Amino acid sequence: MQAPLSMKIGWGRQTVLAGLAAGGAVLARTDTAIGAYLNAPAARWLRQIVAIGLDGPPGQAALSCLRVWAGAGLITLDDQVAILVGDPEIEEYEERGRALRRDLLQRAALFPRVGTPILAVGVGRDCAYCDQLLTDLAANAPLRDGGVVVSGDDQTRVFGIVPGTGLDRLADPTELAGLAELTEPTAGPTGLAGLAELARAAAPLGTPSGVLLHPSAPPRILEGYHQVSAAIVSMLGDEPDRVVMETPSSCSVNVTSGEGTSVRPVRAGDRVVGIASRGAVTGELDGWLSTHTAHAAHTAHAAHTAHAAHASNATYAPATLTIERPRNLYLVYRGGALIARHKTPADTIACLEAMLAGYADHAGAAEDEADVDCGVLWHPGHAAVLIPNHWLSPMARTSSRLRRSGWQLCPQPYVRLSMRDGQAWARVRPLGEDPRMAPVAFLAVDPPVPATDERPARTPSAEERAAQLVCWAVRPLTPPRLYALAATAHHIPVRELGPDPILAELPDLVLAQPDRSHRTAR
Repeated sequence: MQAPLSMKIGWGRQTVLAGLAAGGAVLARTDTAIGAYLNAPAARWLRQIVAIGLDGPPGQAALSCLRVWAGAGLITLDDQVAILVGDPEIEEYEERGRALRRDLLQRAALFPRVGTPILAVGVGRDCAYCDQLLTDLAANAPLRDGGVVVSGDDQTRVFGIVPGTGLDRLADPTELAGLAELTEPTAGPTGLAGLAELARAAAPLGTPSGVLLHPSAPPRILEGYHQVSAAIVSMLGDEPDRVVMETPSSCSVNVTSGEGTSVRPVRAGDRVVGIASRGAVTGELDGWLSTHTAHAAHTAHAAHTAHAAHASNATYAPATLTIERPRNLYLVYRGGALIARHKTPADTIACLEAMLAGYADHAGAAEDEADVDCGVLWHPGHAAVLIPNHWLSPMARTSSRLRRSGWQLCPQPYVRLSMRDGQAWARVRPLGEDPRMAPVAFLAVDPPVPATDERPARTPSAEERAAQLVCWAVRPLTPPRLYALAATAHHIPVRELGPDPILAELPDLVLAQPDRSHRTAR
């Protein structure tokens, strides 16, 4: 029976349901890294209710699924369905959020506009995203086209220039970074105390969050690390989509927050990647970093700001790659993962150039290819092996052992997958060599977690493992690329090994078309 129009469910904006070979599917957004695996019955049910609507209240399990999918923006619900699946606690939380945003905008409207943008950001204790933001601000070159006030963890920090507080008269405004207490030079909402209070008022939205006070636009609320970082990029006249911003973790903060860390925005084609360095390695790589430093894009926004003259300055970039040399080895990290250990500056630079080339190449994928956020092990006489990102550090630590057996962990941020002649292929970047296409042997994954008294053992199906690979797709991507990845993942076997057992397996792989694995990538 046709359901009433008021019981309709729709696909979310930029959402794709990509079918898998066994009847299941991946429900994923193409703009951000959100996705879910649906087994065959769940996929059929979702297609049906989107097509004809609900013919009655769903069961408790279905309610939970609809609630989660709607909350992630994967589906849309009309008013009647929203009432059916609504959770009173969630609705109360969302209403508090709406009230908080209204209050923040009312507070922000009290601040008179000044000549440069001011960003007030609320942070919290034990927040890895906040720690990474503070690390990025401290490690980048001083802000010259605006100021950032960070408060909420019993400290108030100022980066750049904040007009109306007396801090705009300092020769080096970065001297204030990290101070626990700051003197309030002026009264009223334009003072530092008022900005710090505004920052702390934004913290309940989720840290870090804040309010951007712009001289030529209404106040704007920013929620989360990526939105706040993008606003800082824009303050310096660049385009946020041009700058690589990866999700921080507690491990990435530990890597990037060393004393004396500095960040250079480095070109990667049309994109910008923040490369952090510290200690002796900063001086050793200074020449290479200087020649590759990226500058702010000359956008229409930059041309109309009061400080457009600074648009040629280096842009702001969060730390993505980090290099250090604690002893005799050069260590290269991506976020919190160790991706390479090298003995010479030349190999270290070759590694960085391969990573930058991978970031630059992301926009060049064909419609039947997709980039996947995972690692790859490569041997010239064997098929490539895909590994999850959390294996990168243990694999990098065994790089000498891998090289002795002819294998290497390729230095690249993503692995491009595609189908050729019924075989899954990967685009790999061996150190110091041109990229090439290699057939994929298998995806190596961790064995299932053993059973406990509280939780029974659960073994994911082969289809669920394939869905996991699809969910690793690098966003943004087009729907055809997501469909192509779902089709390709079906042809990649899965081996449950773990990072230590795989070392014993690699030398014994059967040769897979060695003459074709040397082919240069297009």
